[in-house]
Amino acid sequence: MTPPVWLDVAFTPAEIPLRLTDARLAGGAEPGEVVCAVADILRATTTIVTVMGNGCRAIHPVPSPQAGWEKGAALRARLGAAQVVLGGEQDGRPIEGYDGGNSPLEYPPERIAGKVLVLSTSNGTKTLAAAAPCGRVHIAALANARAAGRRLAGDILAGRGRALLIGCSGREGGFCEEDAVAAGLLLAHARECLGGDVELSDSARAALRTAEGAPRGLPRLLRESFWGRHLLTLGLGPDIAFCARLDWTEAVPRLRDGVIVAGEGA
Repeated sequence: MTPPVWLDVAFTPAEIPLRLTDARLAGGAEPGEVVCAVADILRATTTIVTVMGNGCRAIHPVPSPQAGWEKGAALRARLGAAQVVLGGEQDGRPIEGYDGGNSPLEYPPERIAGKVLVLSTSNGTKTLAAAAPCGRVHIAALANARAAGRRLAGDILAGRGRALLIGCSGREGGFCEEDAVAAGLLLAHARECLGGDVELSDSARAALRTAEGAPRGLPRLLRESFWGRHLLTLGLGPDIAFCARLDWTEAVPRLRDGVIVAGEGA
């Protein structure tokens, strides 16, 4: 008899190894059999989903500004300086000397289409690195919550995984509500597609409860979150409003061999 599909949530990057252990113990799935979605709503994964939808060729996530300089230099030597854009933030502010920050509004098609982005952020890129042991890693935001949830379920139904994990980026190693809400929305969409043969971890149940009713108040929720209030002090209110928009794209980028590329069809 096939065991039910194990559904779990890591509320911080540091929890991901524990959740992968639980996937094996509770669901019989090794890390390579776990399908993962990484969420950092304010703002990394919203920016990634937007940039890839605007025609970016690929995104290279890096763990630090210095790593960004090094990756950017190597890529520019290979592809040409005009083909590589350095973007990112520290404490919400653009990195000095970089071409842009971590705003989804900074990279319209005329600036990014056909180019490569090197991206360094405080939380999101670190979560992508932590999720690397998973068999498949997708990029999720409120922008593509429905499509990403269905993509996760599609991978399971196609036999490309035996367990599902949502990796929240949180804030500086701690919990943040906006990522937990996104995790709950993703799980709800995935569970609907998978049907009843699933088993929820305690974290998954908590995320689903956190997300109940949230779509009606997402702009306010993001504005009132700790990081949202910080971004407001930096004059980034338009970013918050953009990040709160729900299900406006079907794009679900994927991390493959350390590089984010456009996701294939489910």
